[in-house]
Amino acid sequence: MHGVDRAAAAFRDLLAPQAERNGQIVLVPEFDPDQFPSVHAYNFGGVRRPPPDNAVLPRDHWSFGVIDRLFHDVRRSIGSSRNSFGLFGNSAGAQFVLRYLALNEASSVDLAVAANCGCYMLPDLAKDYPDGMGGIGLDEAHLRRYLTRPLVILLGDADNDPDAPDLPRWDEAMAQGPHRLARGLWHFRHCTELARSLGVTLGWRLQIAPGAGHVDQLIYDQGADILNG
Repeated sequence: MHGVDRAAAAFRDLLAPQAERNGQIVLVPEFDPDQFPSVHAYNFGGVRRPPPDNAVLPRDHWSFGVIDRLFHDVRRSIGSSRNSFGLFGNSAGAQFVLRYLALNEASSVDLAVAANCGCYMLPDLAKDYPDGMGGIGLDEAHLRRYLTRPLVILLGDADNDPDAPDLPRWDEAMAQGPHRLARGLWHFRHCTELARSLGVTLGWRLQIAPGAGHVDQLIYDQGADILNG
């Protein structure tokens, strides 16, 4: 899943070299800004209308369904016997990946990687979506399921610029840390503690990409290798 720049072709080209070495097929759906014009339509999955409306849209209007339809369409067209796929997103794409895992069955995903996310949705039913998981018909079973998903939080240890362009700076984002690396570390600790308090086994892992910045070939190569198992 590409970033906020919506540069799907460039994102594919960054992922392709390592994926080809691993024998993987890369699919990068493009969420065109004309059809998906805001963070609400792409990063947040089109679940609610943008403020001040904030109305929750019908589930069949959410953006997440594209992923499963694309996988099954390509699977049929190439005659593949695979019944599952790996999912990778960087930056805005990581926000999409995390919300996809939290709000959907995601039964065909065998492993997901969310890299260098700028702001994390909290597994909190008391906080309304998109900042939390409340107000959209979810319950504790959905929260527990989300925490048990097979997920890697991948962070570049050089993605630590508090003045980085496109770094989310609304209040909820700033409360998570001054930059993306700090926010990722904070979120993983928070969810580890939450899973323990709920008595569930956290399905997530944390990986650090040494020397990697925000948009960095090291991140894409490590992401492809993680999904290759």
